[in-house]
Amino acid sequence: MASRNNSAAKSAIIEELKEDHKRVKQAFREAEKLDAQEDGEKLKAIVEQTCAELEVHARLEEELFYPAAREVLKEGDLIDEAGVEHGSAKALIAQLRGMGPGDEKYAATFKVLGEYINHHVKEEEGEIFPGMQGRSGVEWEQVQEQMEMRREQLMAEMGLAPEADEIVEDDSERAGSSPAKRSAGSSGRRSTRTEDRPQAASRREKTKK
Repeated sequence: MASRNNSAAKSAIIEELKEDHKRVKQAFREAEKLDAQEDGEKLKAIVEQTCAELEVHARLEEELFYPAAREVLKEGDLIDEAGVEHGSAKALIAQLRGMGPGDEKYAATFKVLGEYINHHVKEEEGEIFPGMQGRSGVEWEQVQEQMEMRREQLMAEMGLAPEADEIVEDDSERAGSSPAKRSAGSSGRRSTRTEDRPQAASRREKTKK
């Protein structure tokens, strides 16, 4: 039973990280539909929200997930490469934080960040996650608990406050609404789960139930 629970915890961690991936990828798609001049405020809201979520995700991986994954992966260089990719993304995020929609390269910089993230996600989901399957040696239940607690802390630091869950059926119908009210789509893992972008911390409430 302990082994089964440990395996379930590892799967839950991976699924949670994949949901992060889905949400930010959706944000980049939303941003591409906007004009930096005509939709400057909407674009800025998406950029700031996405950068905050990416920072939370990256720190969770660097502090807790990657050290654990390194212990079970045969190819440790995958984690090293992922760390380098995080560094490139952070550099672009820093640039974006010093810019605004009025800057000529604002939208272009966010688009390039999206390309970096898409490449990173492809490697994580195509190599790192599969390489962890069937391998033991890590107390994944403990890692999961630590990640849940740390996510809540980071969310609070970044101003990503939790909010009550809701089901959003069709994100396309809300394309013109505030990013605070748009959904990135349900993963289907939790039937009552919302994917509201700024209220991503609500996932913690569902994990604990």
